[in-house]
Amino acid sequence: MVREWYATEYFSQYEPFQDWVTGEMVQSINVYDAWMLIYNLSETHTASVTVTFYYADEDPKDFTFRLPANRQGRLHLAEDADNLGTSNLPPGCNPRKRFGVRVVSDQPVLVQATVGDRIGDERVTNSMSTFMFHPGPLGEKDKQWHYVDCVYLVSEQFILEEREWLTILNPNKVAAQCKVTFIPGGDVDVQGRETKPAGSDVQPVEVTLTVGAERILPSLISDFAGVLANQPYAVRVDSDVPVTVQGIRHIFERGKYQFSRCWAVLDAFPTGALT
Repeated sequence: MVREWYATEYFSQYEPFQDWVTGEMVQSINVYDAWMLIYNLSETHTASVTVTFYYADEDPKDFTFRLPANRQGRLHLAEDADNLGTSNLPPGCNPRKRFGVRVVSDQPVLVQATVGDRIGDERVTNSMSTFMFHPGPLGEKDKQWHYVDCVYLVSEQFILEEREWLTILNPNKVAAQCKVTFIPGGDVDVQGRETKPAGSDVQPVEVTLTVGAERILPSLISDFAGVLANQPYAVRVDSDVPVTVQGIRHIFERGKYQFSRCWAVLDAFPTGALT
């Protein structure tokens, strides 16, 4: 029974980003509410649970609490109360930054994330995503990861614009040396029953990244030279130490960045587990 779980990133968009139409820096007014839901599977024992928050630019922070047997616990990882009136932001969690999470329990538990965005002070959710944490402890199987849905859209022809981040969580005491490979995609020709490869200008791209010890590293994939806009890829991450991987896609109406239309979590899988 699993007693250790990981979430690579809880997304927020408080930092300014570039307007791809004007080239200027803009600020979204979206607010990202985040929750961690944990269920103690033991029917007889109270669980002692330690949550570790990881950041890109500061040391990890721990928070420990107790969860009764056969009960669900709920942490609202935001500064103000949610629509149920819950206001229990734990010490060490900074919701104005992207952060990753590790949960360690002395009893078997299940852990799930829910994140929703809303516009400014509105109390109605604009979009929401929920996903399970990745089971630990991390090992050899977690040195290689894939996710298959990678694309960012930007064109004067499209009203839809998408930005995508790849985030790596390194919970180890040493830096992680990672190679990220972007693998071109293609459309399935349903009449000919063959897959049409991407154009000849779309080639595999390799990027090397160093993720600091006990840090997360979010990377905007449009910043990687050779990864082309409006082209589908699969992504492989190879690391010299066990890590976790997640993609985040942020969706806007082109040229209108005051608030996003929605966002999505791109689930990655540790393909080292298949070998």
